[in-house]
Order: sequence, then C-alpha cells, then structure tokens
Amino acid sequence: MSVTASFALYPVARPLIAARGIRGLAMRSLAQAAGTSVGSINYHIGDKNALIAQLISEEAAQRQIVHGRWKRRANILMTGQAPVLAMLVLAYLDEAIASREAAITLCELSLEAGLNPAAFPGMGVLLDGEAIFWQELLSPFYGEQAGALGYAVASYCHDELPFSLALGMNADYRLLRAATIQRLSEGLAGPATGLAVSFDHLVAACGTKSTDALYPLVVDLPVGSKKAELAAHVATVISRLGASAVTHRAVAAEAGISNSSVAHHFRTHEDLLHAGMGALILQMRRHITSETSESREERRRMAAIRATHSIALAACRNPQLLPFALDMRRRRAENVWDAVGQGLSGRADEQPDKAAIQAAVMVTIGATLAAQAHEKQAEKEVSVTALDMLAQMRQAFFRAGS
Repeated sequence: MSVTASFALYPVARPLIAARGIRGLAMRSLAQAAGTSVGSINYHIGDKNALIAQLISEEAAQRQIVHGRWKRRANILMTGQAPVLAMLVLAYLDEAIASREAAITLCELSLEAGLNPAAFPGMGVLLDGEAIFWQELLSPFYGEQAGALGYAVASYCHDELPFSLALGMNADYRLLRAATIQRLSEGLAGPATGLAVSFDHLVAACGTKSTDALYPLVVDLPVGSKKAELAAHVATVISRLGASAVTHRAVAAEAGISNSSVAHHFRTHEDLLHAGMGALILQMRRHITSETSESREERRRMAAIRATHSIALAACRNPQLLPFALDMRRRRAENVWDAVGQGLSGRADEQPDKAAIQAAVMVTIGATLAAQAHEKQAEKEVSVTALDMLAQMRQAFFRAGS
C-alpha cells in the first residue's frame, strides 16, 4: 500500500468510529475493513497514535472544504439579519445530520481530545478553525461584533452538534434548538420574541422531572446494589478516560476487584457500556438538582458536561438512550439561571430571558470543551471569559438596536 493509498483509510475509519466510537479504530478492525494488514498500516502510517494524527489532519482538510461551501452560501444571503443568520446556523447543524459519519467522527475526536490532548494532536487547532470560520463568515455583516458573535456561534455549535446528531428527527428538540439559536443570532439582546416567548413550554415538551420514571435505564441499577456500585465505577472510567477506555480490566482496576467479578455482573462489553451510561444518567440527574460548594462543583462540572456528550453520541448508536439525550439537552442551564442571567446583564433590570440564558450556557460549554482539546486554560477561566464576552456582545447589540 503506497503512502497515497494510505489516505484511503480515512473513509474506512469514519464508519467504524460512527458505529463504535473511537474504539472502532482498533488496528485489526481497521485493517480488515480496508482489506489490508495491520503490518501494512504500521509500515505506511505508524502506530495508532500516528493513525489518529493522520485522521485529524484529513479531518481538518475536509473541514476547510465545508467552510468554503458555507462562506459561498452566506455571501449571497442577507446574513446580517438575525432571522437569516439563525436559519444559516440551523442549516449548518442539519447538514451534519446528512453527513452523519463525518460529524460523529468529529464529535468523538473532540471529546477524546478533551480528555487527552497529547494523544490527539491538531484537534485544538482544528477546533480553533471552527471559530475562525464563523468569524470570517460574519465579518462582512457584523463589523466589530463579528469576532465575538463568530466565536459564540462556533462554541454553541460545538455543544449542540452531538444532540443534533442524536435528536435531529425529534420535532420537540428542533423547536427548542430553534429558540436558542434565534436568541443567539439576536446577540442575546432585546426581549424574547417568536419561539423564545414559549421557551418554558418548549422545554416541558421535551420532558419534565416527573417523566424521568417513564424511561427505565437500559440496565437495571437498583439503589445500593452491587451492580449499581460497579456501574458507578464504569461511569468514572468514562468520565475520566472516555468510553473507548472501558474494558472489564479497566473497571476491575477502578473498583479494586477481579475481572471475573466484573464479568459476573456485566458479561459483555456492551453490558458494561450500558451500565456506565445508566450510572452517568443517574449522576447527571443528581448533579443538576443538587446544591454543592463552588469548589466541589468546579471539580464535577466538566466531567458532567462530557457525560452529556457521551450520552448523546451513544444515543446515535442505541435508540434506547434517545430519551436520556433529550433529557440532558433540555436541562442545559437548569441550575444556573440566576447566576448566568446576572452575568449576562450586569444589572437586575436587564435580566435576559431563559432562551438567551440557555444559549449563553451552551456557548460557555462549547468554548470550555474546545479549550480542553488545546490545554489552554482552566475550565472556570474559559467559562468566565466567555460569559464576559457574551455580556459585552449583548450590550453592543442593545446599543445597535436602540
């Protein structure tokens, strides 16, 4: 296999990742799908780390093609008008649904890079490129605010994309998403109009706390049981190392027990993943409704956020997880309405509406996840900086509209 031919591994790797996550990149599986040998891949590309670097490089090249196509679209539209920008962002996310394998690959690489940036070289630069793309696209229309708004749109899409992939065919989700994108496209400024006026109803249509019991977990995890205890260890492995790190051996090491003891409760690898996802879902519900100290909250915050993306990506492969992905999406900002609202406004008489607040929270989440892939700043610092930027942008849109 020549060096040029080795690039053919990229279209082979995409469906494997889409179907199985990053663990789909097992060299043997990849070689079999490509009709070659592990030795040939090692000879022409190198080990798995070199393969990942190659895939990220090819992904970056593909993103440039996508960006060029969208810039041409934007240039023939009245993109400086909020309704047009909102439709543009919606269409951008919907295109990902049509290009499902490519989009899932991007999400999986991004999630793993946030856990171990050194093993995914180039992902930070690739994600920076998403912000640069939106800033350049908006520059002819928004002047000085193109930088902040472009960064905000890119960060929002970073958080929204896994949910769009999982829930894109769900009408209630699409309406909720449209409301938050509407407010983002308006610079989070002004009063809620259109869909944003009905935000509480849109959230309720996606589920309420009282409906949690309607969707039993894929694996039953009775409170206080050994299965629930082990599932929590699986969840820890997923949160700390990613879903691709889940094995009977890894869970046994985390729990301090033998491999056979883990296998007694969860026989297959799929059983392990279902148990871990179930434990993550339970942890997320407790996390969202609990009141914890700021320091403890900061330690748990990013693990919980990564878990929501893990659940959404898992739901792309397992329809039984779709209700839980929808639950995670509708709960964005649920425990920080007042704090983020105050951070956006700076003054109590300018308290923003809930759709604007949820959009802002998703921007800060996306910005923080992208920074993790770069090892740039502490999570809290990125989040605070992003919120300050949004507050300044909002004031600029207020002034422009007055």
